[in-house]
Amino acid sequence: MKELEHLQGNGIVTAQDGAEIQALYDIYITQDEIPGEPGAPPAPGAKHISGQVWSARDPSFVITHFRENMTLEMEDGRQFRFFHRDPKGNIGLNKWIG
Repeated sequence: MKELEHLQGNGIVTAQDGAEIQALYDIYITQDEIPGEPGAPPAPGAKHISGQVWSARDPSFVITHFRENMTLEMEDGRQFRFFHRDPKGNIGLNKWIG
């Protein structure tokens, strides 16, 4: 698996009820590599997004919004929909918006 990007910063999470919450994120974008013929470079495979989203201002943020579909807008303007997979703030990707 190849790491394409490691994104860290402050962002805005929009909850299902429309509330906007300042959040921190630590996100990895990786891509599978499919082995090719001997001597040939691997072919790119599926991309994956993993990491954590949490709020320094609200320690109950993850538990309050556990498994809720939300949108994160990162510092660079890119956005994706996600949900918290566990109480530690690890995320699952619903949809990459761009």
